[in-house]
Amino acid sequence: MAMAPLLFLAVAVLSLKTVWDLVPRAGSFPDWFVPTFAAGVTVLVTVAGSTALGLWRARDFARPAGGRWALAVWVLLVLSFVCTSSVHQFHPFRLAPAAAYEGISPVLHFNLVVTGVSFLAAVGLGVLYARQRRGVALAGLVMLGLVLLVPNDDCANPFNDWWLATVGASPLMFLPNLYANLFGMAALMGVRPRFHLLALAATCAGVTLLGLGHMTRVIW
Repeated sequence: MAMAPLLFLAVAVLSLKTVWDLVPRAGSFPDWFVPTFAAGVTVLVTVAGSTALGLWRARDFARPAGGRWALAVWVLLVLSFVCTSSVHQFHPFRLAPAAAYEGISPVLHFNLVVTGVSFLAAVGLGVLYARQRRGVALAGLVMLGLVLLVPNDDCANPFNDWWLATVGASPLMFLPNLYANLFGMAALMGVRPRFHLLALAATCAGVTLLGLGHMTRVIW
């Protein structure tokens, strides 16, 4: 749990920078979207900061929960990767012919591989947790979150414009999963567990709605 503040710092900086980048591009979205997104990010960063602080304070005495409570948290942590994939039409989790993947860039190929491998990694960490390797599993969640910050998405959209022009790929796609990991760890460690389980579920729902808004072209 000692690395939870580092995870929070990374997601907070990237989230706030995303809002900064979207403000001058507000015309690319419906009038309501950027103000709503900015307000949501403000709330999310504030809650995540409180979560990281709670995890830091609980690092020496909290004991990871087990039973059905832990199962519910891990199911949501695993499903969070499916939810995030909604911004790419739920690939690679949906059935699609091989032709659907032809012509996509190497970076996007990498992104889809990262999505699938991260899903499997979350399943594996959940199994470790169930087998009483709880400390290892929680440390693995932090490490997985940090790995997901590697730029991996080259989809051209207002979220990624600055990153594509500067780095060539964006690290933003999996930010919801990093928030999910923070909230999931807090729920497992007894830091306002009910609240953080709800925050984890809300994160999954929120990114799914964002992805569906993209799939239907309602948002961008």
